[in-house]
Amino acid sequence: MAWIKVISQAEATGLLKKQYDAALKRASKILNIVSIMGLNPHAMRDSMRFYKTIMFGESPLSRSQREMLATVVSSVNNCTYWIRAHANDLRVEVATEIDDPNVADELVSKIAMDWKTAELNSADQGLCAFAEKLTLTPDGMSKIDIQNLEVLGFSQTAVHDAVQVIGYFNYINRVAEALNIDLEQHVRAWEK
Repeated sequence: MAWIKVISQAEATGLLKKQYDAALKRASKILNIVSIMGLNPHAMRDSMRFYKTIMFGESPLSRSQREMLATVVSSVNNCTYWIRAHANDLRVEVATEIDDPNVADELVSKIAMDWKTAELNSADQGLCAFAEKLTLTPDGMSKIDIQNLEVLGFSQTAVHDAVQVIGYFNYINRVAEALNIDLEQHVRAWEK
């Protein structure tokens, strides 16, 4: 149960009601991460806009790479809500790329638990290592980290987009952990 007041759909007015209506249209439900931000509907609106841009907007990074980064950051932060939510989303993306659902499930489970155990190509390994380093030691980042990704074939735009995804999930992991968001019933369990 959340540690702060959550404004219900029935109580929502003004901008919050608009945001809840948009959430219902987008996902057929109001996710807990949305409702937990109800005390500041402006922050909710702007956070959701940014999320949609970095996760679904145009990018040289694939959708599965962005979901992988979200999952890795959440795993490094040990944020159960986001590990489960984005491992679930990653599973959907990977399932479209891999014909065997068991292989897809195993790969995503490994990424969610410890990306280093997953059989990833060198480019995705590089992205995951970059995400882990930026999450754990942001003050340790250097130009070499960028150059390493460029050697793996990532453009500077792709690197920039990866940084945005990593930064966002470090932020939103802290929102979830600080306010004690409950996991939605529909999200598949990915235990660490």
